[in-house]
Amino acid sequence: MIVEFSVKNFRSIKDLQTISFRATKLDSNRKKHPDVDSNNIVEVGDMRLLKTVGIYGANASGKSNVLQALRFFSVILNIGSVPDDAPLSVLYEPFLFQESSEKTDVFFQIVIELEGRKYRYGFTVSKVDSDDLISPKYIISNEWLYGTKDKNQGKYFIRGIELDKKSLPNAENVPPIPHPHTLFLTHACSFLTRGILHKIRDFCTGISANSLNNKSWTLMHSMKDIGHGDYTQRLITFMSMFDLNYSDVYVEEQARLRSDFKREYVWLKKHSKKLNLETHESEGTKKLFDIAGLLLFAFRERKRLITPFLFIFDEIDSNFHPALVIKLIQMFNDPEINKNNAQLLFTSHDTNLLDPAIMRRDQFYFTEKDEQDATRLYSLADLKGIRNDADFARQYLAGYYGAVPMLKDFKNEPIVENA
Repeated sequence: MIVEFSVKNFRSIKDLQTISFRATKLDSNRKKHPDVDSNNIVEVGDMRLLKTVGIYGANASGKSNVLQALRFFSVILNIGSVPDDAPLSVLYEPFLFQESSEKTDVFFQIVIELEGRKYRYGFTVSKVDSDDLISPKYIISNEWLYGTKDKNQGKYFIRGIELDKKSLPNAENVPPIPHPHTLFLTHACSFLTRGILHKIRDFCTGISANSLNNKSWTLMHSMKDIGHGDYTQRLITFMSMFDLNYSDVYVEEQARLRSDFKREYVWLKKHSKKLNLETHESEGTKKLFDIAGLLLFAFRERKRLITPFLFIFDEIDSNFHPALVIKLIQMFNDPEINKNNAQLLFTSHDTNLLDPAIMRRDQFYFTEKDEQDATRLYSLADLKGIRNDADFARQYLAGYYGAVPMLKDFKNEPIVENA
């Protein structure tokens, strides 16, 4: 499970900002909301981790940049050693409103829990002068991995000007890094048998794959098993939980033969009529169908879970009714449904979710811009004087927590020509 993610000097994020899934010591009102703490928190060793975290804030306050940083961090870990440094360009977007922004490092770090042990992995990206005027050069300037060894935290490797890999098991089997823009973690995985480096890489790369905004990926999961075993019925049951009632689902045979995953090949049966998903159904129905298969796969209980699930969902409320969004969040928090403790990080403007009956104070984060136009990320649990069973939505809209737009009046005055 993810413990926290930190980013610095990326897009609108200037100073180090951290989104944490660690549960704080606060308690919900157990008389009013007896199941919130027990449902929303997972006990992992000496840690208490949250299943869902949501980010709120005004438009252009940096909510999506936090998610993009995590997604791009994940994407790079899925790329092996390539001679081109272009993949790093998506990560090297330093905060613009600073002196010499082109000579600063961009920082990324993740802390995760795997098999009862905690690991901290990160790297920085720099831009260096190049003789090639067409293509700038991006490099990994620092990289590190620390993790639980026996009972204590220890170093696996540190990369700066030099690479220290003496503490990495079987390090002698790993040749020198071929390019300065190559991550040592992914490079080492090519030469080592299955071990902790592979597990960390697999977890991190799964984040970008499991983005619920990735329509082609999620749609593939919803379509590929239709007609096999009990999957179709499980899919129909899942849809019915959101008041979308169908008796059957079909996929055109030509699409199945070509593995062509498009909505236009999906037919939903209702009242003895067949409805084409692409042309007959709403954007909200399409979106829910798209994510259904991946969620069913993640929630299903397994004896051994190879890779934990972390989903990111930007603007989770887009095209969804507020009650549907609440139901979706409750599914992640419900241990009887989410049997693998899959986690969800989302952004939203839907204040219906700001409810102590649904989520705890430490599950809500906010973003706002400071006087330098830099994003500040903070938790509702960081704010003093807020009751754990307060009306979060009313107080947020009233501006108690910040992170709301400063709106002004517009005067439609006539244009004076030749003024």
